Amino acid sequence: MGIFDTIKDKAGDLAGDAEKAGKVGAAQVKLKSLQGGVDDAMKVLGREAFGLVDKGELVHPGLEPGIARVRDAQRLVDEKKAEIEAIKTAGT
Repeated sequence: MGIFDTIKDKAGDLAGDAEKAGKVGAAQVKLKSLQGGVDDAMKVLGREAFGLVDKGELVHPGLEPGIARVRDAQRLVDEKKAEIEAIKTAGT
């Protein structure tokens, strides 16, 4: 096997590696998109489940810590909104 055959083989290997890398990259982009869809669906499910908890239709002791965190976070959001509103209306 001569030097040109070796170069040709290496070039073929590089082309194959580049093609594989392109396919992996494309699959990873699609995977990221699919994971985003799962995350979005989980958020919707969480909101729906929290609504059922608020109505008293869903009760489970395992949910209590998460429910408390959501309620605490919502309380902080409400307090910050009230603070912003107070700042806007001060002096008017």
